[in-house]
Amino acid sequence: MSSLFGEVGFTDHTHDARGMAPRSFGSPAEFAREAAISRLYGGIHYRSAIERGLDQGRCIGAAVNAVQLRIA
Repeated sequence: MSSLFGEVGFTDHTHDARGMAPRSFGSPAEFAREAAISRLYGGIHYRSAIERGLDQGRCIGAAVNAVQLRIA
């Protein structure tokens, strides 16, 4: 996301309807780090899996952005 749109901040309104306050993030990477570490706090993943997952996400994003689209 950052390579397409830059390191722009945004506010997440996903849970507005549930009465939860909007959450603001300085960049997509900041959002990803918070989402990832929540998996540790929830007891779902170990830190090493979280770090590898973030690395893998960056790698997949780079591969997708490298795809040359053909317009017919």
